[in-house]
Amino acid sequence: MKINGYALLQAAAALCAALALTGCSLLKVAVATGDPLSKEEMNVRTMTRGFYYDMAAEVARTADSIAQAAPDVATRVAAVRWKIRATRAGVSAAMQGIPDVALADLWILCRRMNEAFAGAPDSLLFGPQSDIARDAARRLDRRAGRLARQVLPDDRYTLMEGFVADYVRENPASEGDETDNTTLAWLEYLRAAGVESGYATGSIAEVLADVNDRLSGQTQQMSNSIGWSKDIFEMRLGQDSLRMQVGAQLDSLERSFARIVAVAENLPEISDKVLEELNRQATQLIWTMNASVDNAFADFDRQRGELQQYVSREREALVEQLRTTGGDLVRTMLDALPGLVGKILLYVVLALAVLVGGPFALGFWLGGVRARAKARKAENS
Repeated sequence: MKINGYALLQAAAALCAALALTGCSLLKVAVATGDPLSKEEMNVRTMTRGFYYDMAAEVARTADSIAQAAPDVATRVAAVRWKIRATRAGVSAAMQGIPDVALADLWILCRRMNEAFAGAPDSLLFGPQSDIARDAARRLDRRAGRLARQVLPDDRYTLMEGFVADYVRENPASEGDETDNTTLAWLEYLRAAGVESGYATGSIAEVLADVNDRLSGQTQQMSNSIGWSKDIFEMRLGQDSLRMQVGAQLDSLERSFARIVAVAENLPEISDKVLEELNRQATQLIWTMNASVDNAFADFDRQRGELQQYVSREREALVEQLRTTGGDLVRTMLDALPGLVGKILLYVVLALAVLVGGPFALGFWLGGVRARAKARKAENS
């Protein structure tokens, strides 16, 4: 009996397939997932990102109010640039992976903005509308602190409050709308305080949701920044148009002046009379100015002399008053001196009487006590 090699090969393949099918129940496909975030961490992340959107909206509204009220283009451009920088820094801080770090960075951003606006003069901010921005920054700083107190335990809130204050003090920013990644600084601060903390990366669903939130926040901020940059360009373009209008008016004025010069050249008699009259009026104006200056200096010298006389009289009166007061004080002390000496002598006499008569009275009393004791003893015997 001959065995076909091809059939034998088919039978072997079938046997392997059957063994594989019977062993399928032993194969388990497992996808490695990270540790899920705790309910507290999810709450911190959600509330922090929600606060960022509120902060971005308030900054945008405040900047729009400043731009509408500002009379000059420079102030309007500065307001638009502020909301671009503040929202960009805010989305970078709020969309971090570690919830505590995101909250701390967003709080640091609001604190820096508040302190920078409070310490800067109006000329470096938004002119007369600077108080609008200061009020908004102050509100955002307070809201960030209330948010941290709301979502963090008491001990962790105390640590974060101290960390934010120390970090802002030790790392000043040139601009109030700047933020840093403080992950390492926050972990070192916790370790210095004796707190060992570990942060979970989250499950697959949480990581995907985190990535989606980051992309959405960054995309929205980028879209807003593009629109606001377009507004700045239009403001600059409007300013350039105004400059062109002013330049055109100056060119027209120059052409008119050129025509006046041409007419004056064709009419020398008129031009000579005009120049003579202009010279006469200029001379009178110069004389008037000189006389006014001379009178002003003379008046100044007179007032300075009167002031010196007044100071001298007041100084002499003050010296005389001091002398009178000193004499009265000396006389009062001399009048009170005999009474004071009498009181001192009385106190000395009383002290001597106590020191001398005290032991005598004590001895007399002790002698009487001893005599009564002896008499009582004699009666008993």
